[in-house]
Parts: sequence; C-alpha cells; structure tokens
Amino acid sequence: MKLVSFLTGLAMACVTAVAGAQTSDYPNRPVRVVVPWPAGGVVDGVIRLLAPKLSETLGQNVVVENRAGGAGLVGAQEVARAAPDGYTLLMVFDSLAMSPAVYQKMPLDPFNDLAPISLLVRAPLVGVTTAGFAPGNIRELVAYAKAHPNTVTFGSTGIGSSSHLTAELFAQAAGISLVHVPYKGGAPAQNDLMGGHLQLFWGSTAWTKPMVDSGKVKALGQAGQTRSQTYPDLPTVAEQGYPNFNAYLWMGISAPKGTPDALIARWREALLKATNDPETKGQLMARGFEIVVSTPAEFGKYMRDEHDKWARVIREAKIPLQ
Repeated sequence: MKLVSFLTGLAMACVTAVAGAQTSDYPNRPVRVVVPWPAGGVVDGVIRLLAPKLSETLGQNVVVENRAGGAGLVGAQEVARAAPDGYTLLMVFDSLAMSPAVYQKMPLDPFNDLAPISLLVRAPLVGVTTAGFAPGNIRELVAYAKAHPNTVTFGSTGIGSSSHLTAELFAQAAGISLVHVPYKGGAPAQNDLMGGHLQLFWGSTAWTKPMVDSGKVKALGQAGQTRSQTYPDLPTVAEQGYPNFNAYLWMGISAPKGTPDALIARWREALLKATNDPETKGQLMARGFEIVVSTPAEFGKYMRDEHDKWARVIREAKIPLQ
C-alpha cells in the first residue's frame, strides 16, 4: 500500500510539474481563436478588432479562424474537443447558451465541455419598425397589437435566434400576440423591414442604427437595463412600462474543459488590457457595445442564467425543438 501511495504521489507530482512547465512559458506559439460564424459578421468583427492588442500583450500572434456551421455548434464542438493547453479558444455568442433549449440533439454540452474565461461585450437589442407603421413607441405598439391581435408581424434571423426569442419575451411581457416571420439571416429581414413588408424586428444597436439614421425605420425602445450610448435619447422598454424586460446580444471567450486556471487567468488579464486600450475601447463603443469583462465564474453563471431565461420563453411560447 505504501508503494502504491508513493507511486500515485510521484505520478501526480510529475503531472503537476509538466503542467507548470506548460504554463510558465505560455504562449510559445500562436494562439488560435475559433469564431463559429462566417467571416465579416458581428462576432468575427469583435475578435479581429481585439486580436492585435491581445497579440501584443501575450507576445504571440492571436490567429482568428472561422468555423461556421450548425448555428455556431460546429466550431464550438471543435474547440470542446481540442487539447486544454490554451492554444485553442472559442468566441462564444449568445446563441450557444440558448442552443440546449432550442435543439433536440446537441454535439456538446456548452456548460460542462468548455471552461469559461470571461464575458466580453454586450449590446441591448432595439425594437424597430417600418417607417410607415403607426406606433411610435412601445406603449403605442402594445395598444395597437391588442386592438389588432395576430396581425403585427415580426421578423427574425431564424427559429430560436435572439431576435426571435426577444420578440417572444416581449409578447409575453406585454400580453400580446404577434406573427413570426423567420428569415435565413439579417440581410433579407432588413430589406423587408425597410420595404414595409415587416412591422417589427429586435436587432442589436449596431444593426439597427444605420437603418434608423436613414429614416427608413424608427426605433421604439431598447431592451437594455439602462439607455445605451448609441441611443441616449431612446427610452428603454423598462421605462415604458415593462420593468423586467431586458435582452442583450453578448459575446465571451471560453477554452476547452480542463484548461489550467493559470492560462485562463492569463487570458482574462489580456482581455482586460485589450478592452481598456483607449482606441480599441472607443471602437467597441462606437459599434454599440458595452464592455463587460468578467471573472470566469461570473461568465459561467451568466451563461446558465441566460439559458434558463430563454428556456422559459421557449416553453411558454410552445416553440418546438429543432
């Protein structure tokens, strides 16, 4: 028994020594950040903005790789299966927390197969309507929808997307019935909204601002807990009578499960430095984002809370699993 204990202790000491050696000189080669969405999108844009500052802080290149497919699950699964050595990380989008409530079969468990590093940025969703639609604010929209049940159409980027579930959450909070029109992406929904073929869409501040500025759509209210810098004069939905209503587009960064705490801490420190850089911070804020770098525990809890919130919406709206 003493020999077994000795050998077990020796093995553990060797593992600890190897792990220590791996973390002490980290990183000694480029680090890959997987974006599970196509290039040119909002998630891709954020990490590509941060990558130069992250590379500067870490002393190695931070390489962004796009692995689109399966509503973000293909890239997430690739990272979950990667070695937990800090050289493969994942840009997490809000849809990953929603996915277990949306899909019958999941290729990974986002809460147990990944190690949260930090929440990164978020932006409140904004309710916008076509310029020719009568309501000019949230109260007027609710009154109109109650007077014309099941006639107000809202668009989304697909079943189970944040634009879809935010509209369902709003309908539940306001006690109204809306008609869902799903699209395969934001561009066709945007075109129909500006063309007057849709009456409502919940999109991010960055997505909605150009359309509002053009005068082709108007903003009714924003779903943040407080007013965003992008829309300082636009009341929140809470200010307009629905205090518990809030919905954000958000992003964070995670690593494969088992990644050493020292590497996670190193990355969180790098994220803090990158987002505190005045030029980078200014560009993120100009795109409508609020910087919300967190601890790993806070990010993990945020993801679970988001899942629970949207799972309740899905159940109450009786949205079938995909």
